Amino acid sequence: MSELAPIQPSIRTFFTFRAQGRLYGIDVEQIREVSTHVAVTPVLQAPPIVRGLTNLRSRIHLVLDLGPALGLPPPEAGEGSRLIVLKPGVAEDLGLFADCGGDIVPVRPEAIEEASSQEPDSTDAHVEGRASPVVGVCKLDAELMMIIDPARVINAMENAIR
Repeated sequence: MSELAPIQPSIRTFFTFRAQGRLYGIDVEQIREVSTHVAVTPVLQAPPIVRGLTNLRSRIHLVLDLGPALGLPPPEAGEGSRLIVLKPGVAEDLGLFADCGGDIVPVRPEAIEEASSQEPDSTDAHVEGRASPVVGVCKLDAELMMIIDPARVINAMENAIR
């Protein structure tokens, strides 16, 4: 009789980016692609979370700025900037602007701690009275990575428009 191989715990994979020196990650299961194309046309009178519109592969995408979504100032576009295009199941024709894209990081689920939105002194706990897009924290070898839920970024944009 042959021995069965031990079942490996599932690994979650995150695309990382930096904002104001902090490391953040979005589950790659929610991402269609990451592009270096970040030419964005601003939308007049839009809230700060709306960076603008971009034409990517002959499709117009709304681009949300992760800085204001996290309660940070909007970053300037640079060489390291990335456009994180979400899968249609997460949001149709929507991209998230990150000022400094990073690596793909595999993480064991047990290394992720759920973030509490009840901490009154945390800068990430509430953004202008709304629930933070940070849903978890993961301890990596050298630093902490805060895990972002794109649905909460979209909710922040919807609330900003109202």
